[in-house]
Amino acid sequence: MRGLLALIGIVSGISATASAQSPGSTYDQLQSTYESAQAAAIRPGDEALTCEALESELVASVKQPAVQSYVAKSGAAAQERMAAMNQAPPGAAAQAALTVFSSIVPGGAWAGMAAGAAQGQAAQAQATRNMQERMQQAQEMMGIMPYLMRGQRVIELAQARSCAWVR
Repeated sequence: MRGLLALIGIVSGISATASAQSPGSTYDQLQSTYESAQAAAIRPGDEALTCEALESELVASVKQPAVQSYVAKSGAAAQERMAAMNQAPPGAAAQAALTVFSSIVPGGAWAGMAAGAAQGQAAQAQATRNMQERMQQAQEMMGIMPYLMRGQRVIELAQARSCAWVR
């Protein structure tokens, strides 16, 4: 439950857009979607549901095609980022060597400054791509927010009943 709220907070805090929306409007839209989905997650008769009925509700929420699609996309994106991170160490070694060179050789800092400027531009471009990806994730999350909030509600009810499947 807290993890979901933290995820929403992180995603909503990103300040770029993949769909030409302003960060503020995306945040407002995500917040509005969240509040609406949270209110709709509480249904009449919830308090009377058995542990088995709650379990069925949760499974049904997760099996929604939109949720399945989001999970698949998120998993693939996470794997791509991990692969990119695993390829980074050689560049880190070169950066360390450049720092040593710049500190020893008179005028060597000029090479470091040029490399730093290029790295700064590359880092800025990467940061922009990352922010655009997070904004796209926020847009996609809005489509599954009703299922997420219903799932959260069902889990809370199951915890209150001490259902075996939430222990």
